Order: sequence, then structure tokens, then C-alpha cells
Amino acid sequence: MNVTSDQIRAARALLHLPQEELARRAHVSVVTIRRLESPRTAIRVASLATDTICQALEQAGVEFIPNGVRRRQIGPEKAVLLTRLQAISRASATRLQGTTPLTDEDLYDNNGLPT
Repeated sequence: MNVTSDQIRAARALLHLPQEELARRAHVSVVTIRRLESPRTAIRVASLATDTICQALEQAGVEFIPNGVRRRQIGPEKAVLLTRLQAISRASATRLQGTTPLTDEDLYDNNGLPT
């Protein structure tokens, strides 16, 4: 599917992903991202770079659909895993409630090595 400059911008906005971060993830320059997101200059971006950018966006959680973009839907097995991880997170937060947070002094000796 041919992805438009509007879809690239929309995908990045959906993910709250700055151009600099997308460029880092796709291993391209920020200038390449800017060119691709501009309808006037998108044609000057190599198809390999466009594919790499789209793959980076897809790995970050979007899905390109005809004339648009959406967050990738997770399957039932991943939804179960997410629910379990959220339960673990809540249980951990409850256990740690009221405890004193660790500091660098608790974790490292005077030489900066782990204690």
C-alpha cells in the first residue's frame, strides 16, 4: 500500500512521537522525515527510506489502513497478558506504598560500585 505524507504525520501524532525520535528509530535523518511528511517533497524520499519509516511506525503500534491510520489492535492473548501485567504493577505499587524509596547511597558504595 502506498502511504501518504498525511498518513505518516497522522501516525506520528497518534503515537505522540517527535520527528527526531522517529528518525532515530528508523535510522534516517530528521530531514528525511520532514521531506516525507511534506506533500511537496515526499516524492524525493527513496522508497527504501519510506518503507523503513513505515516499519518503525508499525513497530511502535500503528497500522496503516486505506486513507488513514489507526492504533494496532491487540489480540486476545496479548490482552490477557496486559491484564496480568497491570495486576502485577498494582500489587507492586501496593506493597511499596509507605516504604522509603531507595537512593544512590543505598545502591552504590563510595567508589560508585553496586553495594
